[in-house]
Amino acid sequence: MKAKKLGVMIAIISGTLYGIMPLLTKTVYASGTNPFTVVFLRMLIGAAIFFVLFKLTSKEKPGVSGKEFRQLLICSAAYAFTPVLLYTAYNHLASGLATTLHFVYPVFVVIGSILFKIEKLTKKKALCCVLCMAGIVSFYTPGGEISLKGILIALASGAVYAVYGVYLAASDLLSMDLYKLSFWKHLLSMVIVGVCALCLKKFDLPGTANGWIFMLMLGMLTAAASLLYQQATKLAGAQDTAMLSTFEPLTSVVVGYLVYSEELTVRNVIGIVCILLSVILLSTGGKKES
Repeated sequence: MKAKKLGVMIAIISGTLYGIMPLLTKTVYASGTNPFTVVFLRMLIGAAIFFVLFKLTSKEKPGVSGKEFRQLLICSAAYAFTPVLLYTAYNHLASGLATTLHFVYPVFVVIGSILFKIEKLTKKKALCCVLCMAGIVSFYTPGGEISLKGILIALASGAVYAVYGVYLAASDLLSMDLYKLSFWKHLLSMVIVGVCALCLKKFDLPGTANGWIFMLMLGMLTAAASLLYQQATKLAGAQDTAMLSTFEPLTSVVVGYLVYSEELTVRNVIGIVCILLSVILLSTGGKKES
C-alpha cells in the first residue's frame, strides 16, 4: 500500500476517535470535574500506556537528549493547551461556534507548512482545504451569544494546535520511536497542565465510579488517537493530516444522530459530503511507497 494512502486511512481513524471523545467527556464532567483535571488525567493515562508499550517493544533507554527535550517541551505545551483553550471557549460561546472556529486550524497548518517550507501548497490541496472549511461551517448551528473573548480563545485553540502539527512535522521528533515520543509528550503535557490546575485551584477529581470508568476510556482513546495522528503526519504530511482531522466534528454529528437521535439537517449532510470529497481527493495520487 502506498504510504500516502496508508497515512490518509490512519488520519481518518484518528479523527474518528477524537470525534467520539466529547461524548465521553460529558459523562466525566457530570461527575464533578473540570477541563484542567480531565486533560491532566488524559495525559497521565496516556503516559502510563505508552511507557508500558515502549518498555515491551524496545530495548532503548527512555531518556532523551537535551535537543530532543527542548523540542518535546514545545510540542507538549501546544498539545496540552489546545483542549484547555477549546474547553474554556465553550464557557463563552455556543459549543458549535467554538468548535467551528477551532477547526480553522487546518488553514493555519497549511500556512505554517508553506512559511517554514515543510510542504508546498498544490491546487488539489487548496481545493481540499476549501472543501474542509465549507464542511466545518456547515456543521455550525446558529444560536447563543457572541463573545469577542470566546471567539479569540477558540481561534487561539486552533492556532496552538496548528503549532503542534507544524512543529511536529518540522522537528526531528518523528524519527524517534513513536511509543517513546508519545510517552514523553504525554508526560510533559501532564506536568504542564497539572501545574496550571494547581496554581488556578482547578484540580477536581471525578466524584463517581462512572466518572472514573469513562475517564479511563477517554484516556485510552486519547492515547490511540494521538499515536495515529503522529503516524499519519509522518506518512501523509502535516497538511493532509490536519485537513483529515475534520473527521472529528463529522463523527460527532453522525454519532449524535445515531446514538442521541439528534437532528441531521441538510446543512449537516452537505458538510459531510464536502469532507468526504476532500478525503477522496487527498487519497488519490502520491508516489511515495511505504
